[in-house]
Amino acid sequence: MNARIGRRSREVLALAGLAGILAAPATSNAGVVDGVQTADGLTINLGVVPASPVARAHPQMHGGASGRSIHNMHLVAAIFDASGARVTNATVVAHIFEQGGRQWNVPLQPMTVNGALTYGGYTTFPKDSDYRIGIIVHRPVPKRRHPVTVHFTWTHD
Repeated sequence: MNARIGRRSREVLALAGLAGILAAPATSNAGVVDGVQTADGLTINLGVVPASPVARAHPQMHGGASGRSIHNMHLVAAIFDASGARVTNATVVAHIFEQGGRQWNVPLQPMTVNGALTYGGYTTFPKDSDYRIGIIVHRPVPKRRHPVTVHFTWTHD
Protein backbone atom coordinates (compact mmCIF):
# COMPACT_ATOMS: atom_id res chain seq x y z
CA MET A 1 0.00 0.00 0.00
CA ASN A 2 2.78 2.47 0.88
CA ALA A 3 4.50 1.88 -2.49
CA ARG A 4 1.25 2.63 -4.26
CA ILE A 5 0.75 5.84 -2.26
CA GLY A 6 4.36 6.82 -2.99
CA ARG A 7 3.96 6.24 -6.72
CA ARG A 8 0.70 8.18 -6.78
CA SER A 9 2.32 11.05 -4.86
CA ARG A 10 5.17 11.21 -7.41
CA GLU A 11 2.61 11.28 -10.24
CA VAL A 12 0.68 14.11 -8.60
CA LEU A 13 3.89 16.07 -7.96
CA ALA A 14 5.04 15.64 -11.56
CA LEU A 15 1.68 16.80 -12.91
CA ALA A 16 1.72 19.73 -10.49
CA GLY A 17 5.19 20.65 -11.74
CA LEU A 18 4.01 20.49 -15.35
CA ALA A 19 0.96 22.59 -14.52
CA GLY A 20 3.22 25.14 -12.81
CA ILE A 21 5.38 25.40 -15.91
CA LEU A 22 2.36 25.82 -18.13
CA ALA A 23 0.61 28.35 -15.92
CA ALA A 24 3.56 30.38 -14.63
CA PRO A 25 6.69 29.35 -16.50
CA ALA A 26 8.80 32.27 -15.37
CA THR A 27 8.82 30.92 -11.83
CA SER A 28 9.17 27.18 -12.47
CA ASN A 29 11.68 25.24 -14.51
CA ALA A 30 11.41 21.58 -13.37
CA GLY A 31 15.08 21.04 -12.55
CA VAL A 32 16.63 22.90 -15.45
CA VAL A 33 19.60 25.06 -14.48
CA ASP A 34 18.80 28.65 -15.50
CA GLY A 35 15.42 27.50 -16.85
CA VAL A 36 14.62 30.92 -18.32
CA GLN A 37 16.69 32.31 -21.20
CA THR A 38 16.19 35.45 -23.32
CA ALA A 39 17.49 36.06 -26.85
CA ASP A 40 16.46 38.29 -29.76
CA GLY A 41 13.30 39.51 -28.04
CA LEU A 42 12.07 36.08 -26.97
CA THR A 43 11.94 34.66 -23.46
CA ILE A 44 12.01 30.88 -23.40
CA ASN A 45 11.21 28.79 -20.33
CA LEU A 46 12.14 25.11 -20.31
CA GLY A 47 10.93 22.33 -18.05
CA VAL A 48 11.76 18.62 -18.05
CA VAL A 49 9.38 16.29 -16.20
CA PRO A 50 8.84 12.51 -16.08
CA ALA A 51 6.89 11.30 -19.11
CA SER A 52 4.65 8.70 -17.46
CA PRO A 53 2.37 11.04 -15.44
CA VAL A 54 2.01 13.35 -18.44
CA ALA A 55 1.19 10.39 -20.70
CA ARG A 56 -1.40 9.09 -18.22
CA ALA A 57 -3.08 12.47 -17.97
CA HIS A 58 -2.91 13.13 -21.74
CA PRO A 59 -2.49 9.74 -23.49
CA GLN A 60 -2.83 11.10 -27.04
CA MET A 61 -0.43 14.04 -26.59
CA HIS A 62 2.49 13.94 -29.07
CA GLY A 63 1.46 10.43 -30.15
CA GLY A 64 2.01 9.03 -26.66
CA ALA A 65 5.13 8.28 -24.63
CA SER A 66 7.47 5.48 -25.73
CA GLY A 67 7.29 3.48 -22.51
CA ARG A 68 7.50 3.63 -18.75
CA SER A 69 11.26 3.90 -18.22
CA ILE A 70 12.59 6.36 -15.67
CA HIS A 71 14.67 7.73 -18.55
CA ASN A 72 11.59 8.83 -20.56
CA MET A 73 10.93 12.51 -20.04
CA HIS A 74 8.61 15.23 -21.33
CA LEU A 75 10.15 18.52 -22.45
CA VAL A 76 7.95 21.60 -22.28
CA ALA A 77 8.89 25.07 -23.52
CA ALA A 78 6.86 28.24 -23.00
CA ILE A 79 7.87 31.05 -25.34
CA PHE A 80 7.05 34.74 -24.93
CA ASP A 81 7.75 37.73 -27.17
CA ALA A 82 9.11 41.08 -25.96
CA SER A 83 5.59 42.29 -25.04
CA GLY A 84 5.07 39.25 -22.78
CA ALA A 85 2.56 37.60 -25.13
CA ARG A 86 2.88 33.87 -25.73
CA VAL A 87 4.35 32.93 -29.08
CA THR A 88 1.75 30.74 -30.77
CA ASN A 89 2.97 30.53 -34.35
CA ALA A 90 6.40 28.91 -34.17
CA THR A 91 8.16 25.74 -35.13
CA VAL A 92 10.18 24.60 -32.13
CA VAL A 93 12.87 21.93 -31.89
CA ALA A 94 14.93 20.77 -28.91
CA HIS A 95 18.50 19.84 -29.87
CA ILE A 96 19.95 17.66 -27.13
CA PHE A 97 23.67 17.14 -26.53
CA GLU A 98 24.78 14.26 -24.31
CA GLN A 99 28.21 14.15 -22.70
CA GLY A 100 30.33 11.93 -24.92
CA GLY A 101 29.08 13.33 -28.18
CA ARG A 102 25.64 11.84 -28.88
CA GLN A 103 23.10 14.39 -30.18
CA TRP A 104 19.48 14.24 -31.29
CA ASN A 105 16.53 16.49 -32.15
CA VAL A 106 13.07 16.43 -30.60
CA PRO A 107 10.33 18.33 -32.42
CA LEU A 108 8.27 20.20 -29.82
CA GLN A 109 4.61 20.27 -30.79
CA PRO A 110 2.12 22.96 -29.80
CA MET A 111 0.08 21.88 -26.79
CA THR A 112 -2.58 23.65 -24.79
CA VAL A 113 -3.20 22.76 -21.16
CA ASN A 114 -5.48 24.91 -19.02
CA GLY A 115 -5.70 27.44 -21.85
CA ALA A 116 -1.94 28.10 -22.02
CA LEU A 117 -0.08 27.29 -25.24
CA THR A 118 3.37 25.76 -24.91
CA TYR A 119 5.47 23.38 -26.99
CA GLY A 120 6.28 19.87 -25.84
CA GLY A 121 7.62 16.47 -26.75
CA TYR A 122 8.80 13.18 -25.31
CA THR A 123 12.37 11.97 -25.37
CA THR A 124 14.60 9.48 -23.60
CA PHE A 125 17.73 10.48 -21.71
CA PRO A 126 19.67 7.20 -21.70
CA LYS A 127 22.25 8.08 -19.02
CA ASP A 128 22.26 9.70 -15.61
CA SER A 129 24.30 12.66 -16.79
CA ASP A 130 24.34 16.36 -17.61
CA TYR A 131 22.70 17.33 -20.89
CA ARG A 132 22.76 20.54 -22.88
CA ILE A 133 19.39 21.31 -24.44
CA GLY A 134 19.18 23.87 -27.21
CA ILE A 135 15.71 25.25 -27.95
CA ILE A 136 15.46 26.44 -31.55
CA VAL A 137 12.52 28.69 -32.44
CA HIS A 138 11.57 29.37 -36.08
CA ARG A 139 8.92 32.08 -36.50
CA PRO A 140 7.21 33.00 -39.77
CA VAL A 141 6.49 36.54 -38.52
CA PRO A 142 8.55 38.55 -37.98
CA LYS A 143 10.49 36.97 -40.84
CA ARG A 144 14.00 36.13 -39.61
CA ARG A 145 16.88 34.81 -41.59
CA HIS A 146 18.00 32.63 -38.68
CA PRO A 147 16.06 30.99 -35.88
CA VAL A 148 16.38 32.09 -32.26
CA THR A 149 18.36 29.55 -30.21
CA VAL A 150 18.97 29.38 -26.46
CA HIS A 151 20.74 26.70 -24.42
CA PHE A 152 19.93 25.12 -21.08
CA THR A 153 21.71 22.61 -18.85
CA TRP A 154 19.72 19.75 -17.34
CA THR A 155 20.91 16.90 -15.13
CA HIS A 156 19.16 13.56 -15.47
CA ASP A 157 19.61 11.50 -12.32
